[in-house]
Amino acid sequence: MNRTRMAGDRHDDEGTVLLLTLGFTVVALLLILVVAAATQVHLQRMRLTHVADEVALDAADALDIAAYYAGTASEPTEAHAIALAANAVDATARDRVALAAARASLPPTAVVEATTHDGFTATVTVRTIVHPLFGIDALLPFADGVTLTATSSARAN
Repeated sequence: MNRTRMAGDRHDDEGTVLLLTLGFTVVALLLILVVAAATQVHLQRMRLTHVADEVALDAADALDIAAYYAGTASEPTEAHAIALAANAVDATARDRVALAAARASLPPTAVVEATTHDGFTATVTVRTIVHPLFGIDALLPFADGVTLTATSSARAN
């Protein structure tokens, strides 16, 4: 049985393969862009963690120099560590965060908290806002940016 095509009979697939290919290409490109944006945010989070570590190490070396040379600083403990001054930890962290963030190619970064709870461990929390790549419309919920926070501790010895 051979069916002949009539003039008004249009049951062919002409043009639908092109449309399907175009649709899959758009979806694949959007997926690649979203993965690239997520990767960028993850890399910025790793850089922020590095900055928090660097600032905590600097803050762990913070010593109230005036009190130390005036002889009013507390005596070293059995572990031979001199107690940290909470205000010196905070001041050092705030002084160093901008330079450390610039070296790590981060957007403006701020110290949320820099303190010492036991007098020997400096704990620093830093925060920044990262904007995903290319302003992708699929990422509109993150149009204001993604807030990243990192906390690090370093012990003075």
